Parts: sequence; structure tokens; C-alpha cells
Amino acid sequence: MDTSTILAQLHNAFNLSSDVVLSRHPSGAVNHVYRLQDNAQHIDYAVKWLGDDNFSGVNRTHQFVLQQQLCQVDIAPKPIWLSDDERIWVEYWHPNTRLAQRNPETLANVLARIHQLPVTARPLNLAARWQHYLHVASLSEGNALYDRATALRSAVLRSEQVDEDLVLCHNDLLYSHVLCREGNTPVVIDWEYSAMGNRYFDLASCCLINELDDATSNKLVVCYADILSISHGEAKEKFSLHKDIVSTTNALWFEALSESTPNELLAEI
Repeated sequence: MDTSTILAQLHNAFNLSSDVVLSRHPSGAVNHVYRLQDNAQHIDYAVKWLGDDNFSGVNRTHQFVLQQQLCQVDIAPKPIWLSDDERIWVEYWHPNTRLAQRNPETLANVLARIHQLPVTARPLNLAARWQHYLHVASLSEGNALYDRATALRSAVLRSEQVDEDLVLCHNDLLYSHVLCREGNTPVVIDWEYSAMGNRYFDLASCCLINELDDATSNKLVVCYADILSISHGEAKEKFSLHKDIVSTTNALWFEALSESTPNELLAEI
């Protein structure tokens, strides 16, 4: 969708002036992110075009309500508007922020805070999500990724039945998703994939998407364990198991994405 089409919908929703500016910002493989500024209307918003995402299985309305709750506990921007077709999401922009320091302690502290929040969401239900990705990507028995997922399925089911590790997970915590406000308090963005799940899945996912090496990942896990008074041995063992689960999830996600995205869009990713 081009910016003129997005602006047309935003004009109707927010009664924008003729001086409005919509600027493109860095974003992920599926979503596009813009900053909407209109001084006449005192508007400074983040606008996400969520794309033709028919493969992720995410309920955008539920995620919108979840982020409203996260805003109330002061860890996420306040969402303002979701279009009827759920393709455009608008939330407040945080102008007086800076990117958090790029070290494993930062990620460990943010993950520990998220995992202790008194907020619940729908379960990740990873086994069902894997099955959905396999269907979208048309993978079947004999395919290496299909067989890998099948072999891990029992471990996935057990993972989501460990009550002591069932927490709210962000599931997409890049360094760039952690912003620091005045006083060094963090605000976390991009909660579209958040759900109730296993804390070690979230840790392993964070390490994978930030491309942390083994030594740095180990520092993150140890720091996280210290914050929550978990033994290092237990944390490392569970993290190691979830590295395989996250790696497989990521591979399935990209297979589904490649089957759901036009070739010309994939060329831009």
C-alpha cells in the first residue's frame, strides 16, 4: 500500500490538516512503520501498515486491547486506532526517547520486567502455530523442516505446560524495540507477536533475532536468572532446549512468509 492510500484513511480517521507529514521509518519483514506529524492538529503518531498478513495467525484486535493494558502499566505506547480491515495500526510516537544500550544486561532486565507484569494474554499455542505454518508453506513428511518440527512437537507441548515458566512474552524483542525515556525508564514497542508462553522461548527468541553469539547469549541468561533468583543450571538447561524450538519456529515462519508474499515484495525484504 502506498503512502497516499494510507494518508487517505488517516485523513478520515483524524481530520488531518493539509500540512500533515507521513515519513517512512525502518521496519521488519512484514510491517511498514511511519511517523505521522500534523502540527495544526497536535498529532505525533506512529503508524504501522500491517500488510496482507494472512499467514501469522495473529488476532490484531486482541493485540490492540492487550497493548492498551500494557500502556496502563507504563511499558508500551498507547494505541489509538485500528482500521476496520486491521491493516493500519496507530499509536503514540515517543519523541523524547533514545535507543537502549546494546548489551545483554539491557535485554535481560527488560525481559525480566515483562515476564513479571500482572497482564495476561492469549496463549501462544506453539504447536498449533507450527501446524498452521506447515500448512501455509505446504510442507509435508519427507521435507527436512517438516520432519524436524515433528520430532520437536512433544517438547513444544511439554514446554507450554510448565506453569512456573508460563509468562507474558514479547516474542520479538530486538534491541531497536527498547527505547529509553527520561530517567532511563524503558518503553517497549512492537508487541504484535506477544502472548502467554514459556519464558525461555522468549529468551531464546530474543537471542536469535538479535544474532547474539553463544557467549553473549550466556551472559543474558545468567543476568536474567540472577534478577529472578533462578539457578544458573536450570536457566541454561531450559534455554538450551528452547534454542532448538525457536530456531525451528523461525524457519517455519520464513517458509510461510515466502509462500504468502509476492516475489516483488520479498525482493525488498
